[in-house]
Amino acid sequence: MARTNQAYDLERIEAREPRLVALKNTKKVQEDTRRRTRRQSVLNVIVYLALALVAMAMVGYFITCNVRLTEMNKALSDGQAQLSALQSEQVRLQSELAGLTSAERVNEYAQENGLLPAGSNQIYYIEAKEQDQVSLANENDSWFRKAWDALLDFLS
Repeated sequence: MARTNQAYDLERIEAREPRLVALKNTKKVQEDTRRRTRRQSVLNVIVYLALALVAMAMVGYFITCNVRLTEMNKALSDGQAQLSALQSEQVRLQSELAGLTSAERVNEYAQENGLLPAGSNQIYYIEAKEQDQVSLANENDSWFRKAWDALLDFLS
């Protein structure tokens, strides 16, 4: 009997070709794979459609914002044009008022109506530094609120 020592058997550690054998897929594995690929393709379509909708919504939003900005700029320029027209009208009316209230004009009016001419120390010009303030009564107040306000005004 020959004793062999396997510790020195070099054939066991030599490189050899792998003995892998490709197995055929069973019908169940094939069906699962087909189902998984079908589900993945449907999800891909849904994701692409969602991204397209988001992109279209963003483009629509930007267009809407640009239109609003253009409308506001036009309204602003129209308001500025109206303001400049009103300021020029104010200057014209102030010069007309100054012409109507001049000392000569007052003297002519006095002489036409049989009055004595005004002296230079009798003419006083009053200029308001503040703008006129107009306040409208709130028409939505109830009768109870009006009565309460009237009572408070009476007591104060």
